[in-house]
Amino acid sequence: MSDLRSVVEQLIRRPAFWRADPPLPLVYVTGGSYASVAVEALVGAFQNGVPFARAEDAGNGEGAEDDPHRELLKLVEALAAEMGKPVNGSLLPPPRFPLAQFVIWAREQCHGRPEGFEGDWPPRFRTNAGYGEFKHQFRRWQRSKYGSEHRTRTSADFAARAAVAWVPVGTLAIWLAGTKTELIPWDNLVALVPWAVGLAVMLIGTVFQGLMSITGSLFYRSFRRQPYLTRRRFERLPHYALRVANAEAAEVERLLVHALLRDLREAYKKRLLPWPNWGRECYGLLVLKINDPRGVRARFLRLMEETTGETGLLPPLVVVASVPEVAPRPPRAPMSLGRVSEAVRQWRTEAGRRVPDLRLSIEVPGPPELTAFQPRRPRRSRAVGYWSVVMAVLLVLPGWGGFAWWDGCGGRHWAQMKGGECVGVLNWERLNYGRLFNRDVRAWLTKIDKKNEQAEKSGNYVDVVLFGEYSPWNVDPDDPRVVSGLSELAAAEYVQSNIHSSPRLRILVANGGDDFSRAREAAEQIAAMAEDNRKLMGVVGLPRSLRGISEAIQVLHKAKIPMVSSTATADGMGTIASSGNPSQYYFHVGPTSHREARLGVSFAKWLFRDGKRVATSDNGKKIDAVIVKDRTSKDHYTGNLADGFKAALDEAHTVFRVVDELPYSAHGGLPPAAAGACGRRPDVIFYAGRAVDFVDFLTAVEGRRCGRVKVIAADDVARVMPNHGAAIAAMKQVEVYYLGLAGRWLWEFGRGAGKQPPRTKFANHLLGGRLTDMSDDNLILTYDAISLVYQAISDAFEPETAEEVREDELPSRGEIKQRLKGTSLRGAWEGTSGLIDFRGARHEPHDKVIAVMRPGRQGIPVLYCGTLDDDHAPEKQPEVCGSVPKSASPYTDEDDPDRDDGAVSRG
Repeated sequence: MSDLRSVVEQLIRRPAFWRADPPLPLVYVTGGSYASVAVEALVGAFQNGVPFARAEDAGNGEGAEDDPHRELLKLVEALAAEMGKPVNGSLLPPPRFPLAQFVIWAREQCHGRPEGFEGDWPPRFRTNAGYGEFKHQFRRWQRSKYGSEHRTRTSADFAARAAVAWVPVGTLAIWLAGTKTELIPWDNLVALVPWAVGLAVMLIGTVFQGLMSITGSLFYRSFRRQPYLTRRRFERLPHYALRVANAEAAEVERLLVHALLRDLREAYKKRLLPWPNWGRECYGLLVLKINDPRGVRARFLRLMEETTGETGLLPPLVVVASVPEVAPRPPRAPMSLGRVSEAVRQWRTEAGRRVPDLRLSIEVPGPPELTAFQPRRPRRSRAVGYWSVVMAVLLVLPGWGGFAWWDGCGGRHWAQMKGGECVGVLNWERLNYGRLFNRDVRAWLTKIDKKNEQAEKSGNYVDVVLFGEYSPWNVDPDDPRVVSGLSELAAAEYVQSNIHSSPRLRILVANGGDDFSRAREAAEQIAAMAEDNRKLMGVVGLPRSLRGISEAIQVLHKAKIPMVSSTATADGMGTIASSGNPSQYYFHVGPTSHREARLGVSFAKWLFRDGKRVATSDNGKKIDAVIVKDRTSKDHYTGNLADGFKAALDEAHTVFRVVDELPYSAHGGLPPAAAGACGRRPDVIFYAGRAVDFVDFLTAVEGRRCGRVKVIAADDVARVMPNHGAAIAAMKQVEVYYLGLAGRWLWEFGRGAGKQPPRTKFANHLLGGRLTDMSDDNLILTYDAISLVYQAISDAFEPETAEEVREDELPSRGEIKQRLKGTSLRGAWEGTSGLIDFRGARHEPHDKVIAVMRPGRQGIPVLYCGTLDDDHAPEKQPEVCGSVPKSASPYTDEDDPDRDDGAVSRG
């Protein structure tokens, strides 16, 4: 004998929830008294482990008075009650039967009259008094359905299902209603509108669907989509119930059986949103013991077959029935030739329902072999998965949706998520930075926020925006972008720590994205903030000569916000595209690429003076030079610097010969560039690329038979020195020099005893061994840029308002710009990077310090050109500096109408 348990298990076990439910059989078991024994052997182990119902004939006929199922109505009511019981251990609610209950209530009105009502019951149509009472009874029945404790749990189940459906919709409404606000923006209550809209959608949708489910109204629409006593369009439920009560019994029986199967189908129907059907691992099981082929149970089974064939509704139910015999299907009468089109239409309709023959006949000729099967226990894996999804929707999704609704930037008012980066002002509000940034970046931002809080408590503060590149957080800690960003934040925090007078300084940190690809969007956020924030006095940073920075300058210039760049050196930075003129709001404290290139070439000439090659035109021997540059079009720095090297080398054509110019790309272009450079056997390589590529380039050159070669690089490579300087210095074939814009060691270099200038406070701080893992160029120039802006702000405050200033007494940004312009000649600023003297309309510092450095952790100075300290300038600059112009600007001091001849300021 086959394993009966496994046979039934295969029938009732549902496939994966993403697969369609298969047709399930009606198992007819014949064999007299043996049939009942076989049925028990088949289903005995499952009656407590799946939705289960059993109905047996009381005797050999239908007339027994003690038979509780003598009417089909009572039979369906009993079946719905049994299958509507919870399955212990399943962790899921049982199937609900609102459609069947509706039909049962309507038909029961034929068997009882309301107390105190006179007249026909159920009432006829068009009788106002009778219909009014019928409607009243119907409403009372609806209200009483879920009054007990068990029914209250059922109502809670329906409400929870509605919440699972409407929480995602409400979250979507929040996203669509608005994306830029903090969680509780008390300073901008209009920003609460998205939250209000989303929460209203969640609440209204959940309550509305929950009530419709509890009253059954959500399911009663199925009465319009079935062929038995179809509910008319716009027909009220009480009116439809009255029609059911007055209809013919045969028609109501078909409706009743179909309603029971439809309720079951709703319990197993596949839905997109989480629903209990996701967790139902087994189909229902119905056991019928039929002794009389003309009895109620036999009629129920026939109606089940007929309605399934007529509607195409395949019930998720395995029926096992012991029957005296399997009745043959009634033959279909043939149609006449004149009705052939009707016959074809009927055949196509039946074929479209795709209902196979559901009968499965089994004969038991003798006593079956009985085996004691262990009761089946529900498997909970699907149910646990379903509840996990529900909890994710109700808890995780709103949390994640809220975070995404905050535009991925934690609810920051002036920042947005762009391409996976939080772009804009990061610390307008002191919010959690989460995993938006590198751990060290978060630490420095937290320090700045604490200083900002102290400034705010003073009641007298101004805002300066530090515009940088802080997104790269999943890169190596020694990545130049991370090193420079941390250096800028450290400088800003130090400036704040040393301001104790009025006004205090609040640093707002703005992120322009990786490689400043989102700098324009960040500048737009700053410009929008400036419209409402009069305390915002200027923007500092803007440290790289990239297209994104240039676009940001255009935006900030239009908003008339003063800008002081730190390490951007390209000659054309600050030029307004629409006019071609330099922006009157843009200043930079670093030297220009033009001066850097001239110093690099002049130093190379000096370097080879005592070498094997004599750099004179008399013997015809020249210094062979190769220029390596990044071909990236968005990078103004590398192309501008390469052009500067080429122009300076061409001017010194009697000494130098440019044997090649090698452009490279960051994606696989470095090795070919190194091979090409070595193939020309140069004496010197001028590197005009970026810091991020420098170590890889040197490694490629070192590994080739290039001979001993000197490499002169520009200032950007200073960013790799804190982490790679020692390794570069140890290279055998490559002798590296680079141009530094600032350095702590310059304050101790090249001066005799007693001639050192008084160091600035920040220089003393650095020379004390602090911040040694930072890039000196970014660190010092950012410090000078912020200090310069703060000095301009302080100078613009009137003495009588400096202690406690009202917002309407704040200096304008135009005044700050004028104060910055006045930083020239006797009004120059002695910074830690050297003298800052803005002469000319391009606002570049005159005779700004540039140093030639050897690789080391902080760089080792070889020489420098420019004025480090105006009062303690060296008596004689190195001869290398003779060919280095003090300014690249075509404007003279006399051409600048805003120049100021005030006293020199000290940093």
